[in-house]
Amino acid sequence: MEPDSFLIDATRGEERFRVSELLHVGRSYQIVLARDTHLDDKLVCVKAILYDSERTGDADYVGGRRQALREEMEFLTLKSPLLPDPIDWLEIAQSPVGLGDEPLLVYEYQHGQTLFELVSERHPSGLAPLRALRIFTSLARFLSDIHEAGYVFRDLDPRHVIVGFDDIIHVTGCGNATKMGEPPNRHKADLNFAYVAPEARNEVSGQMLRRASDIYSLGALMSFMLTGEEPRPSVENPLNKDAFDRLSNVDPPGLSLIVARCLQPLAKKRFNHIRQLLPWCDPDNLPTPQSEGFGLILLPAPWTGAESPETNRAQQSKISAGPLISVPPHAEAAPEQSPDHRPAAATPDHNPEQPDDRRRRLLIALAAAALVVALLVLMTVLRAGAA
Repeated sequence: MEPDSFLIDATRGEERFRVSELLHVGRSYQIVLARDTHLDDKLVCVKAILYDSERTGDADYVGGRRQALREEMEFLTLKSPLLPDPIDWLEIAQSPVGLGDEPLLVYEYQHGQTLFELVSERHPSGLAPLRALRIFTSLARFLSDIHEAGYVFRDLDPRHVIVGFDDIIHVTGCGNATKMGEPPNRHKADLNFAYVAPEARNEVSGQMLRRASDIYSLGALMSFMLTGEEPRPSVENPLNKDAFDRLSNVDPPGLSLIVARCLQPLAKKRFNHIRQLLPWCDPDNLPTPQSEGFGLILLPAPWTGAESPETNRAQQSKISAGPLISVPPHAEAAPEQSPDHRPAAATPDHNPEQPDDRRRRLLIALAAAALVVALLVLMTVLRAGAA
């Protein structure tokens, strides 16, 4: 697609969209800006498939990728103020793979910058909490709209969220959205696991693609907005130390509780439905530890992740790989001892239990149990005599 060239539909022979410039190259698609000559040269986005060069002769692969693009076109027809309007579906003759006409999806161009760019470039330590909450609430309502239509989004990557003037939000990059409860197109697997619920990452049956999956994705995005740190794809500890510390000290603290509940690795511990979440998105009604459903909810700790030994309690431990038992960072490991070596004597701070001590405690416990049984028998005999 050369600049100033027209995209000519092979069926209609129509010259409507004139290519302007390349906008974005992703892992599996490229998007160019074009001008719609039927609408006063309005800017539009044209989305084209990028094929795996080693599979362009595979008709099943090519057909699956094209079907995925058609499914995205169908998704954009849903009624949501956050989705760009679909404008046209073209099929041009210049296919890069030579298997029939090449489909192109044309949709409305959204002015602004991605949420990822906004946070990374201008707010590297995170957005102001209430600003993040407003964006979070807009996206929660968007998810509610698509859930009612029977879809899940799966991957709410900040690179797919456009922030415009006055923080007006739009969602693009909808190629991973799929029907709830149905097997997803296996060619729609370009997922960023950091923003995908654990149960939805390699799901092929569709049975685990539920509302709670998108709630995890929304929580991961909120964590990024509040901290400037992208989540990790780890199931048990998606937060690094910086993100954990910032969320633990966020003001108001109710936002931390919302993130903690959304990021639960087990779907049943999250909100089951967006309508359960939305009442807590009011700045005057944020949850507290005393709120129903939040009392035992904690942020996932980062300590078994990939931090350096100086900041990772698990790596400091000389006893366990878990984070619960640790020693000071600079403690020296005790030298190995041969089986024939025995310590001369126990120190006052370390007095290991001897076998005689264990036998003595066992005899005391048995004697106490026998005494209880004898008392019960005596009470039974006395009651029988009184009767």
